[in-house]
Amino acid sequence: MPYERAVCNFCGTGCGHLLQVEEGRVRGVYPLPGHPLSQGRLCVRGWHIHELLQTEERITSAFIRENGELRLVLLEQAISYTAERFRKLGGEEVAFLASPRASNEDNYLFGKFARAVVKSNNLSLSSDAGQEESAKVLLAGGGWPAATGSLSKLKQADFILVAGGDLTKQNPIIASEIHRARRAGALVVTVSPRKTQMARLSQVHLRPVPGTFSLVFEGLTRILYEEKKFQADYLEKCTENFEAFFKKLEQVDLGEVVARTGLSLEILTEVARKFYESKLTYAFYPTGVQSLDRKTMSALFNLMLFAGKLGQGAGGIIPVTGISNLLGSYDLGLSPVFLPGYLDASEEKNVKKLEELWQTPLSRKPGQSVSACLAENKSLRALVVVDHDEEIIRNVNRIKELELVVYFGAYHNNFASLAQVIIPRPSYAEAEGTYTNAERRVQLNRKKVDPPSEVRPLWKNLTELARALGHDWKYHTAEEIFSEIAKVVPQYSGLTYAQLDSHLGLKWPCDEKHPQGTDYLMLDEAGNKFRFVLDENVRPQPQALAEQKADFPFKLTVGRSNYFWHQNSLMKRTFIPKREYNALLLLYPKGFVEISEEDARRLQLREKQLVRIISESAEMILAVRISPDVLPGQLYVPYFIEDMIPEFLLRQVAELEKNEEFFLPVRLEKAG
Repeated sequence: MPYERAVCNFCGTGCGHLLQVEEGRVRGVYPLPGHPLSQGRLCVRGWHIHELLQTEERITSAFIRENGELRLVLLEQAISYTAERFRKLGGEEVAFLASPRASNEDNYLFGKFARAVVKSNNLSLSSDAGQEESAKVLLAGGGWPAATGSLSKLKQADFILVAGGDLTKQNPIIASEIHRARRAGALVVTVSPRKTQMARLSQVHLRPVPGTFSLVFEGLTRILYEEKKFQADYLEKCTENFEAFFKKLEQVDLGEVVARTGLSLEILTEVARKFYESKLTYAFYPTGVQSLDRKTMSALFNLMLFAGKLGQGAGGIIPVTGISNLLGSYDLGLSPVFLPGYLDASEEKNVKKLEELWQTPLSRKPGQSVSACLAENKSLRALVVVDHDEEIIRNVNRIKELELVVYFGAYHNNFASLAQVIIPRPSYAEAEGTYTNAERRVQLNRKKVDPPSEVRPLWKNLTELARALGHDWKYHTAEEIFSEIAKVVPQYSGLTYAQLDSHLGLKWPCDEKHPQGTDYLMLDEAGNKFRFVLDENVRPQPQALAEQKADFPFKLTVGRSNYFWHQNSLMKRTFIPKREYNALLLLYPKGFVEISEEDARRLQLREKQLVRIISESAEMILAVRISPDVLPGQLYVPYFIEDMIPEFLLRQVAELEKNEEFFLPVRLEKAG
């Protein structure tokens, strides 16, 4: 049987694998031994990715809703109908929600269609909780909006800092590389309120009070400053605002750090010293639902820069993306604040540059994210969505008010039931395209099998839609689109399909100066310097936290499950993970909340007893699970519960944005 090389489409690790293709169908999946990152390994999700092609929940035809019912139509009819409706809309009246699982080619054309054809800057992704802020911090500090280091040298590291989340669940192969480094002698330090599996694999586990991560990193930096553990010549040569940072650093009170984080000065001092003494240093943080906020990312960046860990080797900061092409989506400007190549969308010179490249006028009206449009934009009349997790249905009432809702999707879901137009798109392995992983590695995924007869690539449908609206688009292959991407996005300027075909991915920037890609960030030849990020290092007032604690004494954190990925839009269509997920539901039909033994005893709660978790704006009923992994005063819920995300978490976006990292103040009551 033939085996064909491919790239996994689940998380942002971008593992390589071999697909077993027989008689036009994918029959199995196997690890790819020579892949530079996964090296012959797959996680529990990767072992079952081929099952996505075998589900009966596929969308294989186009539909138009008439009199409340979906009617099967030809693809050309759906395109024509959609174009006719678009002609009646202004750009600011339309919002576009892209998919971080779509290829670079699909996403580039989706963004171009929104900005150049419809003249709308209302363009975003749903899974951007921390990715946009991460890019802003790294741009502000290093002029480089993504990972500053390379995972290829990770096993040689001697100090690895993991801040937040649980990489063993989110990106298991990266976690296994960290474990390899630990066995080779690296010191692994995890910063997490809960004792995660990643924390168990670490020699040091810092368990700060939720909401105090930035204080941890500021405290570590202050200790280095007091002990004069920094290289003055490095700071003078490589940074341009270190004196201003010193003044900011002098305001950090280590007594307050200890009091508010719950960590001892002794352990912080020990970690700070080991951190400074290390030669090859990595720092990881998640950018999805469990992401750190900008203030905390800034504090971590400043710590790495102050200790001289940036611009001098393969180590550095790795923002870990939880979805396969989240980074690539931002590279291509699927954001209201970034144009392709991370150009500031508010600067006139950048808009003019894109107009010249695209040979069409663009709107200057500032864009909004789709969530902001649905919440605030009363003039919004239409919404276009590509294959997505179903979180958007939290705005179900507003979506029902819209005149036009278009869904490009591979699978039936709750959102599809709200659409007036449904246009099918290929699933994994049915189309050609590139994907960019968390370390900036761009990989080519060739088409392996044909999609159903009425299904064609998203870029092709967008091309036909643009032509119907009077734009002379002439794209015939995904490779042609990628060639245009290389002209528009400077970081991709040296990449071609031929190059990617002969490699197992290349890391941007890939250009004339770096024809084989770039492993890690170094100070550039122009002499630009790093900057400490100072604008967001403002700590919340202790008084505000005290008032919050009175009514809602517990801090609720959430995390991932091996068998529930994001909102399960993919995992529930793979047979084995779905079986394991259902087995978990047999034990805890309503899900569970982990609580410390001390709190359970104090509240007289028993195992599997139902309790009500109440926040300021939502509540849910769960079963008690007494666990040594959480500290008193804290609760933990894995978000595998069917209605937890749309019915509980997503009703509280405003509250989540107030916190340093993902936690919610709640109280707990017995149910019934």
